[in-house]
Amino acid sequence: MQPTRQQLDHLRSFIASMGDMPDESWALCAELLRCKQYHKDEYLLRAGDVADWIYFVSTGVLRQFYTTVEGKQFNKSFSVEDEPCGAFHSAVTRTPSRFSIQALEPTQVLQIRFEQMFSLFDVDRHWERFGRKAAEYQTLLNEAREAEFLLDDATVRYARFRQQHPHLENRIPQYHIASYLGITDVALSRIRKKSCRP
Repeated sequence: MQPTRQQLDHLRSFIASMGDMPDESWALCAELLRCKQYHKDEYLLRAGDVADWIYFVSTGVLRQFYTTVEGKQFNKSFSVEDEPCGAFHSAVTRTPSRFSIQALEPTQVLQIRFEQMFSLFDVDRHWERFGRKAAEYQTLLNEAREAEFLLDDATVRYARFRQQHPHLENRIPQYHIASYLGITDVALSRIRKKSCRP
């Protein structure tokens, strides 16, 4: 489905926040974007498949998660409105993704094939800059996430989650948050009770 003008303008504003994006550069991407609706619990990518698409969330919530051989799930991250989502390692190496992407509520995205996005990086300096800025931002997020698990206790991790995603707690089940924090539902309940005390 073709995206609306409002959706395109909204995404362009997000992309422009990382650097100048002239009309001619934006037009190279706009014609490649497709709008797609995903139902609650629907998979955008399953572990074991090779990633072909990068997604920009218009409305909704996506989660990225790992599943062990025993079937236990561990949430890697969440993507909400105005945030990108995709299995970059899988796309670059053309190897099966080790994590899945699933909609936690009805979700609408603008999506573009990774190969098309990579081509934009090669032919246009403004898109090349965007790619570099996006990679820098993701590296910072990954480094901060790694430090959280190595250095911070669960209470600090929970406080940071609430700071980074102030409205997400009311939109997704608590067990998903507990999984993201690396704790049990019971432990999260205790932390939440403590944080609500006057």
